[in-house]
Amino acid sequence: MVGSQGLISHLPSENWFMMRRAILGAGAVALTLLAVVCIPRHLPTSTASSALTPAFFHARLEQGTLTLRGSLPSETSKAAILQRAQELYGKAPGRVVDELAVDPRVGSVAWIGNVSQVLPILGQMRERGSIIIDGRTIVLSGLVDSDRAKATVLRDIAPLMQTGLELEDHIRAAQLAISSPSLQKKLNEILSHASIEFDSNDTAITPRSRATLEQLIAQLRHAPHAAIEIGGHTDKYGEPDYNIQLSRRRAEAVRQYFTSRGLTNQFTAVGYGAARPLSAAQTRAGFQHDRRIELRVKGKVDL
Repeated sequence: MVGSQGLISHLPSENWFMMRRAILGAGAVALTLLAVVCIPRHLPTSTASSALTPAFFHARLEQGTLTLRGSLPSETSKAAILQRAQELYGKAPGRVVDELAVDPRVGSVAWIGNVSQVLPILGQMRERGSIIIDGRTIVLSGLVDSDRAKATVLRDIAPLMQTGLELEDHIRAAQLAISSPSLQKKLNEILSHASIEFDSNDTAITPRSRATLEQLIAQLRHAPHAAIEIGGHTDKYGEPDYNIQLSRRRAEAVRQYFTSRGLTNQFTAVGYGAARPLSAAQTRAGFQHDRRIELRVKGKVDL
């Protein structure tokens, strides 16, 4: 029997090269099949490398300033949220802080379209509140005035939960018992020590009066559902009709200041003109006291 090496050595040179080419071709085919089978298991594909990033949203309202953060899938979704935020909280410059980013890697999600519907919830919080959406859950935090107010917040968050998100409830209810007389007493006490006054023929709130308004705001935050009448008054100089209009504009200036600070009370601006003078003294100081604002709690305070 002749060995394989002996057989190959006796083959013509042309047959030897053909056999070598066949062996190399078979090896190349085997390597190609191995690559097809193994590479998808061990190397990332183009689909994996372009995986979408989850959308994220965070809204925080504190001391009347709303800060928005997050990553959104489109300029359209961002514009809708910002427009609603400006309508609710942007009556004064700088009250809405836009830190939202539009990222093309963020995939579209069902809850994006419902964010605008739930932004009013933050206005029901005392001092601060937040909504965080991480793509799977809603984290709701803040302090409200009562269990009934909390129930309202949880009801109003429903549009987001209907999109499949789960709720993490961190809302705390403060059990307050503020009666109408006690709130009125606190407001009167503040105004008896530091009134809201205006210069003659002017509706601009003075820096000194702004400090008084901030004290009143601190009290009104404890009763966000109380109906408050803002009464404007003037001194006796000027035509009666003019004084009534002037006093109403002053009351309106105070109302706008309150709402710009995030208060949700039902405010009514009323102008009384010179019909209710505060001082009988015919002096400059007396006339200054007559140009004032008074607050009246209307009806029962409902928490």
